[in-house]
Amino acid sequence: MKKQESTFKIIKLNAPGGIHRDLYHNLLKVSWLKLFLFYVLVFLLINLIFATLYLIAPGSISASAHDFKSAFFFSVQTFSTVGYGIITPISLYGNIIVVLEIMTGVVSMAVTTGLVFAKFSRPSAKIIYSKNLLHTKFDGNNVLMFRMANARSNNIISANVELHYLYNTVSPEGVSIVRFRALKLLRSYSPIFSLSWSVFHSIDKESPFFEKTPEEINVMKLEFIVILNGTDGTLSQTIYDTFRYTIEDILFNHHFVDILERQEDGTRIIDYHKFHQTTSHGHK
Repeated sequence: MKKQESTFKIIKLNAPGGIHRDLYHNLLKVSWLKLFLFYVLVFLLINLIFATLYLIAPGSISASAHDFKSAFFFSVQTFSTVGYGIITPISLYGNIIVVLEIMTGVVSMAVTTGLVFAKFSRPSAKIIYSKNLLHTKFDGNNVLMFRMANARSNNIISANVELHYLYNTVSPEGVSIVRFRALKLLRSYSPIFSLSWSVFHSIDKESPFFEKTPEEINVMKLEFIVILNGTDGTLSQTIYDTFRYTIEDILFNHHFVDILERQEDGTRIIDYHKFHQTTSHGHK
């Protein structure tokens, strides 16, 4: 089965500005590996520039630093404010470059520390979503359903979930429009979300899928967006999460395998190995 995206993809062509105008926000969103690689690249680039500046004016630093390698490692020591003292600036030009590099290093350290702290402390949810939406029966009624689980050991307090579908339409004037429409859920609120949660949309007369066959639904080419928000029970901060389904992810006449067990002492166990498993009940 194909890997699901957390939300639908957007490619912005000819957008105003560039990544440099929103660099901080973009660095908060990237993975830790990409952030580390970016830091290493910037670190090397800055030190390569300053090493070159030291060598532009011969005699600006100790005579022992006569090659690029020595100038580069002197730059690293200065940038990090370590300063072993083996190589030192010996001219006015050299001291000016040292002052500029120390200022750059101090600012860089402050920005990096703030960025790492903000990334660590950024509230986030860790939610698992079923790989499929199910078009099935529940309590004798046709429903569209999926399930999700809180993968952390904490609770999400006052959790709210929304299910929207994205579709294309054409206005009477012939203008193509992309619209969101909320699907009414049987239960969209949970006071404490700690284990699993099955979310149902009743396919009644108000549903866009009412009396539609699987073939008619597949032709609609819809996308579904799940939005979850609540309060982290550990950090007491608002968190949210999104997930995307496509029309190809709908399974008809299936039910989810039960994943919850309760022991004699009242302990509840959730088996994530069965989380995405479904059973077929045949076409009706």
